[in-house]
Amino acid sequence: MSDNVRIQSVREALTPGCHVEYAVDDQPGLVERARAYLAHPAAGEVVEPRLAATVMLVSAGKSHYRRFESPLPGGAVIEETVEAAPVDVFMLRRCSTMAFVPDAVVFPGGGMDRRDLEGDVPWAGPAPEVWARAMSCTPERARAVITAAAREVFEESGVLLASDAGGAPAHDARGDHWAAERAAVADRSLSFGAFLAEAGLVLRSDQLRLRSHWVTPESEARRYDTYFFLARLPEGQHADGRTTEAVEAAWIAPGEALARFDAGLLKLVPPTISNLTSLTRATSVDEAWNLPFDGHVRPHPVAHANGDVVMGCTVEGA
Repeated sequence: MSDNVRIQSVREALTPGCHVEYAVDDQPGLVERARAYLAHPAAGEVVEPRLAATVMLVSAGKSHYRRFESPLPGGAVIEETVEAAPVDVFMLRRCSTMAFVPDAVVFPGGGMDRRDLEGDVPWAGPAPEVWARAMSCTPERARAVITAAAREVFEESGVLLASDAGGAPAHDARGDHWAAERAAVADRSLSFGAFLAEAGLVLRSDQLRLRSHWVTPESEARRYDTYFFLARLPEGQHADGRTTEAVEAAWIAPGEALARFDAGLLKLVPPTISNLTSLTRATSVDEAWNLPFDGHVRPHPVAHANGDVVMGCTVEGA
């Protein structure tokens, strides 16, 4: 890397071509593994990253009561009414028992299920070939990731990015928010494609917008190859966070989430911090939708002359 390349943090908006660095998390073993990787890059087995999708579900900001309890020992509980921001994003706090980033506040999402690869999901909107060009991957991979994104946001928030064949928004006439089907999709007793087909619905890929792509560094024991998307909250639907993987859910302004992280009230990981930072630039939901793609971020351990080890990379474009 040239000496005149400016190094920026995940608290600055990323753009293809920029060089980003961030501190290694203080989870046990991460720094040691990063140092071991730098000393002998080819010595250990590199874990293949699991393909994943995450959705930043956004809506126009509203004034409402929020409660967030710090996941940190001795942390405070904040209970207050917060004034409306231009954009709110739906977030969940992961259970403390989760193997990956316990207690972290995240967007709905998760790893790809094998059935996401089967291609049996009724589809409308841009074709997988179009998504493949935007995502710099194969059409098969693009279709699987888009399917995983829609499925995960349905499982973890109850929001369904779908319509009938004529384009009418998805609606549950029973008024129970597709509770039984949602539970069956989540426990894998019903495939997402079968649920949509039985309900006479099609996945709407045009309701998703690619925001960024992050791959966990090779030095880490758990790795994910995660595409981040943005979606507007569909009219007539609501998000509830009724999932076994989370203990709390709320709509929150991106800037507020970052402020609470700074105050030690929320645990956020670097990709979440970066995507929230990007959202703070939007003064409306439409503006959030039209934000440019942040880029492909594939960090790796970097050793500084003073002995510090950080994660860094040059962000790639589409």
